[in-house]
Order: sequence, then structure tokens, then C-alpha cells
Amino acid sequence: MSTLRSARALVTVLAVVAVLVSGCTSIGRPRDVEPGLEVRGGDVEPVRAIFPTPPPQATQQQIVSGFVRAGAASDGNYEIAMSYLTPEAAKGWRPEGEIVLYSTTTAFTVTPQLPNLATLSGVIEGTISPDGRYVNAPGGAKRSVQFEFARINGEWRISNVPKEFGRWITTSDLGRLLKPYTVHYLASDRRALVPDRRWFPRDHLATRLARAQLADPPAYLQGSVRNDIPSGARLTADAVSVTDGIASVEITGRVPTDQVQRENVWAQIVSTLLQDSGIQGVTVKVEDTTLELPDVDLPVRTLDQIKFPETPTPALGRPVVRRGTGLYLLPNTSTVDQDPQKSGHVDVESAFHSLALSPDRSEMAAVDPDGQGLSRFRGTTRYEMPFYGTDVGHPAYDTRGYLWAGGRGIDDDSEMRLWAFNVTADPTQTRQSPATPIEADWLKGRKVIESKPSPNGDRVAILHTADNGKDPRIDVAGVIRGAVGRPERLSSPQRLGDALVGVTGLVWLSDLSIATLATRQGTAGPRSPWVITVDGQALSLTATPTATAITSGGGERGILVTTSDGTVLSRAGQQWVTLGKGTDVLVAGR
Repeated sequence: MSTLRSARALVTVLAVVAVLVSGCTSIGRPRDVEPGLEVRGGDVEPVRAIFPTPPPQATQQQIVSGFVRAGAASDGNYEIAMSYLTPEAAKGWRPEGEIVLYSTTTAFTVTPQLPNLATLSGVIEGTISPDGRYVNAPGGAKRSVQFEFARINGEWRISNVPKEFGRWITTSDLGRLLKPYTVHYLASDRRALVPDRRWFPRDHLATRLARAQLADPPAYLQGSVRNDIPSGARLTADAVSVTDGIASVEITGRVPTDQVQRENVWAQIVSTLLQDSGIQGVTVKVEDTTLELPDVDLPVRTLDQIKFPETPTPALGRPVVRRGTGLYLLPNTSTVDQDPQKSGHVDVESAFHSLALSPDRSEMAAVDPDGQGLSRFRGTTRYEMPFYGTDVGHPAYDTRGYLWAGGRGIDDDSEMRLWAFNVTADPTQTRQSPATPIEADWLKGRKVIESKPSPNGDRVAILHTADNGKDPRIDVAGVIRGAVGRPERLSSPQRLGDALVGVTGLVWLSDLSIATLATRQGTAGPRSPWVITVDGQALSLTATPTATAITSGGGERGILVTTSDGTVLSRAGQQWVTLGKGTDVLVAGR
């Protein structure tokens, strides 16, 4: 019986080797977005890929090809990959550096140039930076890397790996080797966790997650979040040990004495490390001192144990569709469209455009017919907002009581491009609570088309163009707030959708992802909805060539688009179905 098992195991290993070593041309391109496992939801143990060592008398082409494919190992040791290198080159190679995702439809090439030089070239799909940021490449983008060779006992080996070279893997390798995880910070103006998304290799995961959590927040969130873990802390043993499902995190630094700060440290570390499905609990030591909390038994297994406040999820409610001047509840299917149900909101003249619905659904905002002002509609009354600029962009409400809108400043505020209104104030007294300019130097000379705060209000995504309407781009930045949660300025921007062109429309799907309409740079395909995560990954959905606007009734599955002929489309699997006519679709707080 044991012999039979061994034979079957050998066949399985050989099959894996055959597929991985034979090349990349048979591996499919990235698929459309599909729902996956939850971050902690039962990770499937990845298949371990086994690669051969260099064959005798291997050519330079074979050495480079073998090194690249052996670098796509799943155990994190890279011993076979290093067998293609000289001992000195192996010491200098940093496999944890940048990861290049090369095309699965066009195999890479290796071209000898001199007796001891060869160039690796290929069409790439994207890259993942050492800090876990995913960047899609424009269609047809290429990358070249040059390697040097030396003879070791008469055999060619790579003698110099370029400093910037980490690994090249296929997009099919990606799901086997890396996975997106979240690192957690504290909101600067309230007690709540703010997640950030990164891609990490799946080996030594607890240590990778802990190292990321100890580091400072990324630049695009600085000022809007903080890290309550002692500044400059590092892992004492440079690793997290896990025994019987309990992760022991031991770090250097000052021991927190404030109870709230201790609870915050626990909340950050536990939320991040429990994404490793092999961890069921966590203990924390700072400078050999166990981080204890009153009435809390260690290890900590849930946030409930430390009584960290839970942030409620805003209720979106049923979407509202505009038809002519009337506002109606959006039907679930076009078959019930014969007798639409009024939403309870006041009719809005069709000349008012770019409508937005407040989180509590009590009011709407719209750009005035001439595009030079903003109005709020509450009950049966329209209130003109204080005049602050021209070329007003699409307004949006946040969950903290503010209405955001872009524009072009006038008079002393001529360099301003973004404002926020306090909508908790009496709308009849708007002149007494004028718009607050939001500082963002990086928007100078740009035209804000849409500014959309994230559901938790700690980030804002901004679609902006050059003043002439060209060069549309999306940036996300942290929101730095002052008294009573008033937005005051934005952090440094992080560009999303680098490889997209013709960008129009913007909506948050969650605190970690947005959707827009665009085409991939370098391709001639029709416009599609794209889902973009804050780490930089962008994935397309089924094309909607005539789409002009996008929103969501809840997450990726709830995406809704409006077409140029005034039709509302809803997702149904990989298809789009019509929900009838409509020129605007409003979702509370979106």
C-alpha cells in the first residue's frame, strides 16, 4: 500500500515539474474579477513547485531560463534557483525585491550578446514592489534585464544579478506564491482601524505580516492614520514563532503604559496576524515585558477580548434612479419597471446634474445648470450653496457630515481645487458656514472631476484632468481632519490605474477598492468597468462600450453603470442586464 502511495506521489510531482518547466505559452491570461476566499477563509495549501537543477553543459539561455523559473518556488528557500548562480552572485541576489509579472501569452526570450552577457526580455503584465504594491503595466509593456556569466568547473553560471532584479513569475504563479493581505493602522481623529492592502509571499507569513505592521504607514496615508506600536520597533528575533497555533510576537521599543494605547497595539497586531489561517491566537512582548490588559486572558484570539470599538458599516439602502425630473427606487429587474415607486425625494429639474445622495438619504446635492455653483435639496426646498468657485465637479457626501466638491477657485483662492461643506448645519444658514478649502498642492493646475471619500472617510479618491480636460488620472490620498472632523488637507497622492486611459466615473466599492470606467493603455478594446484596489491592482469586468457613469449598490457585485442612451445596467455574473431607463443612479453616501 505504501509503495502505491509513493508511486502516485511521484507521478504528481513529475506532473507539476512538467507543467512548470515546459514554458509559459500554454498558461491562460488573467481572468475577469471573480469572488475569492475571505482573507482568513480557509487558505488552500499551495502546491509546492519543484524545479530541476542546471543540466550538464547548459547554455546561457538554459541557465537564465532555468533561474527565472526556479525563482517561482513556493518554499521561500530558493536553493535550486541559487544553483544557477555563482556563490558570489547568490549572496547578492535579493529574491524579496521587485516581482515582475510576465505575460502568459508571449514567452520571454534570452538573447546572448557577448561571450559572458545575455539579455532576458519579455512582455510584462505588471509588477509588485518590495513593499507589496501592485502596479499594472500598459498593454504591450516590455522589460529587459542583462545578466553576466562566469565558468564554474567548466559550467556556465550567472555571475552578476542586477541589483533591481527580484523575481519574474507568470500571472498564473501569482495566486500560488502571493496573496493580498491587510495591514492595520489607527485613524488619527477617532478610535478605529484603517486597513491598507499589500501583496506578500505565502511562506513565513506571520513574520512578513508582523514586519509590515511594525513599519510606518505609507506616505499616502500619513497624517490621516497613525501606528500606535512603539516607533522604530522591530522583531527581537527577526521572526515570529508559531506554536500550536499561537503566534509569539516579541518586539523592541518602549513599553506602552497607557491602557488605550496597549489596546490599540493589540488591535493592530491581532487584526493583521489572524489573517494567517495557521494562527488562532497571539501573545505580545515588548522588551521582554508581556503586554497585558486588565481582565484579558492571553493569548488574544479576537478583538472582542480587548473590547476594541467596532466601526459600524454604513447602510446604503436601495439605489435611487432619476428619470426626467422624478426620483424613483431602482427596480431589481426591468420586469417591474412598468410601475416605478417614488423614492420620496423632491423632483429635480433635469438641468441640474451630477446628483449625490447623503448617507442618511435626507438630502441631495447637484451641480447647478451653468456648472458654476452647487445646490442642496432638502425636503421640498432647494438651497444655494455659498459661491466658491467655477467648473464645479461631481459632489459627494462623506460619512462625517461633509459634502465634497471640486472646482476652480476664484479671487484669493484661485489656486484652490477642492472644498468641503458642513452639511450638519442648518441649510437655511449656509452663508454662515461657508465651504472649507482643502489643501492639496498636487491638485494645482488640475481640474477635479469627481472627489469621492471612502466609506470610512479616512481616504479620498480623486478623478482629475489637466485644465484642458486631457490626461485623466485617479489618485487616492489620506484625509487629514481638524476640529469636529472637518477635512483640512490631503496627504501625498498615490496614483491608481496607472495603465488605464479614457478614465471616467468613480465609486468606492469598499474601504480598499474603487471602480471606474476605462480602457487599458496600449489596447484597442472597448471601455470596461475596472476594479482597482488601494495597493494598485486593476482588474477588468465585462466590457460596457457605451457606459458613461458608474456607481455601486454594494461592493463589486452591486456595480451599476449608466449608458449614453440613458439605460441602467446591473451585473449578473459576467453579464450585464438592463434595469430600465435612467440618467442618474444615486446610492446613499456614494
